[in-house]
Amino acid sequence: MLVVINVDDLGLHPAVRRAVDQLAGIGVVTSSTTLANGPDLSESVLLQEKHKGLGLGAHLNLLRGKPISNPDHIPSLVDDDGLLFGNYTSLLLRYMSGRIKLSEVEKEWSAQVEYLLDHKIHLTHFDSEKHIHAWPGLYNLAGRIAKKYGIRWIRRPFEHVPLSRFDKGMLRVRFLQLCLGTSFPGKEPRTADCVWGIGDQKENLDPHLFKKYVEIYRPELVEIVCHPGLPEDGDGPLPSEFGPMRVAAQWAEESNSLLHKDWLKIFKELGATPINYGQIDHRSGEIK
Repeated sequence: MLVVINVDDLGLHPAVRRAVDQLAGIGVVTSSTTLANGPDLSESVLLQEKHKGLGLGAHLNLLRGKPISNPDHIPSLVDDDGLLFGNYTSLLLRYMSGRIKLSEVEKEWSAQVEYLLDHKIHLTHFDSEKHIHAWPGLYNLAGRIAKKYGIRWIRRPFEHVPLSRFDKGMLRVRFLQLCLGTSFPGKEPRTADCVWGIGDQKENLDPHLFKKYVEIYRPELVEIVCHPGLPEDGDGPLPSEFGPMRVAAQWAEESNSLLHKDWLKIFKELGATPINYGQIDHRSGEIK
């Protein structure tokens, strides 16, 4: 079994970069996805040279901050200040009511990918802020953009949950399952068999829960989705133009879990090899 351990939101804040740096150094994190419009991007991209086993992907973003495109060219995606809307619910309602133009989404996501490529990032895969690329119509669009730029892997945020589960994590997972039911993924870009960490976050990002998940569903390739961060005194706040964010509440608990719990031991017990998408042959699904 292969396992990709991916940290979302690289580039957002120095705390995320520190976590990726430290966790990649001990082999617990193998992958991270970068925000093209993140204020810490320039420092964060240096990690790919420091950690040869760390793959960096694109964290496609329609939700937060200043777009990479000229705001005048994507009016359905921005508010009166030229910023992405910053509120998940309002963006979803705009999208479902037809007020978001797919041509503008394609323009902005393509601009983000090109911006990351201009920063010399060797992109291994795509995912997105709040899994918005899983919304009906957007998953297939993200796949077309991936193929356009030669990106072989994309996150398909499908996580198994038992029918008996009724918590917030279950609601997130069920909504994404519903969204993905309208998508029609082809053979490329490829995806992991499933993900884990959307339903179980913060104190539930636990290697023993992950072990139970793998023993039940038996994936050959699974991606762990996580959001650790290591803030320090003197750090500034999260960027105000990104709107309200709850991710900082996950940083400490998920960092502590990945640093101090038995992840590498559990991987060994499962016969799982930690890896990034760039190290997997997209045709065979095996290590290059």
